[in-house]
Amino acid sequence: MTLEQKLRKPQILVVEDNPGDIELLQRALETADVDCELSIIDDGEEALARVQRRGKYADSSPPDLAILDLNLPKVNGQQLLAAMRQSAEFDAVPIVVLTSSSSLRERAQLDALRITRHIAKPADLDEYMKIGIELKQILGDTLSLKPALIE
Repeated sequence: MTLEQKLRKPQILVVEDNPGDIELLQRALETADVDCELSIIDDGEEALARVQRRGKYADSSPPDLAILDLNLPKVNGQQLLAAMRQSAEFDAVPIVVLTSSSSLRERAQLDALRITRHIAKPADLDEYMKIGIELKQILGDTLSLKPALIE
C-alpha cells in the first residue's frame, strides 16, 4: 500500500434511488465515525456506466466498498451486481446489499454473486444507525485500513 493510499479516505460507492435511505445511510456512517468519501448514484444505468468506466466515469477507479440497493430504476440491482462481478476492477470490491427485499431465492442468487453482506433495511431508526457500525467493520476487516482512516 502506498503512502497516498494510506492517507486517503475510504471511497464508498452508494447505489440507491431513495433520498431518505441515502440520508439515513449518511447519518449511520457519521454516527459510527466513518470518515469516508461517498459517491452516490441513484439509478442502475448510471451505476453500470460507472462499473464499466464509460462516459464521465472513464477515469474512475474502483471504490473500497460498494453499497447497493436492488430495486433501482433502468437497470436492476442484480444485473448491476452481476456486471460488478464480471468487471476485473470491481471483482474484488466488497459489496453490501442494502435492500427492503428478503426473498430466500433472491438471497441465494446474491450469495452466488459473492456479496459481502446482505442487510435488510430496518424500519426502526436505532437499528438503521447500527448499519454504520457494520459498514465500519467491513471496511476495517476487508481492506485492512489503518485506524487513522476510520476513527
